[in-house]
Amino acid sequence: MRLADDNLRGRTIIGADGQVIGEVAALFLDSETWRVESLQVKLDRAIADQLGASHSIFHAGTLEIPVRIVQSVGDTVVLSVVVDELRRILPVESEPASAH
Repeated sequence: MRLADDNLRGRTIIGADGQVIGEVAALFLDSETWRVESLQVKLDRAIADQLGASHSIFHAGTLEIPVRIVQSVGDTVVLSVVVDELRRILPVESEPASAH
C-alpha cells in the first residue's frame, strides 16, 4: 500500500493492548535511502502523563516511534508493543524549546 504524508498525519496510533496513544504528527525519512525511519506521535494527554512526557496546556507531548514497532497501517496505525513497553524501549522526546 502506498500512502502520502498528508494521508498519514492525524491518524490514530493504537498500542498492541488497544489503548489509544495519540496521532501521527510527522514522518521522518532517511535522506540516503528515502525510507520512513520513524513517526512523530502527538501523545494523548493521559498517555503523556503515563509515560512521563513533557507537555503543557498549549503543547502536546511528543514521542518518536521507529517503524520497526509498527504492526500495521490502515484507518489507524497499530503498534506491536503495549503502551507500558514504550517507556522502557523508547526515549521520550518533547518539542525543542525553540519550537514553542
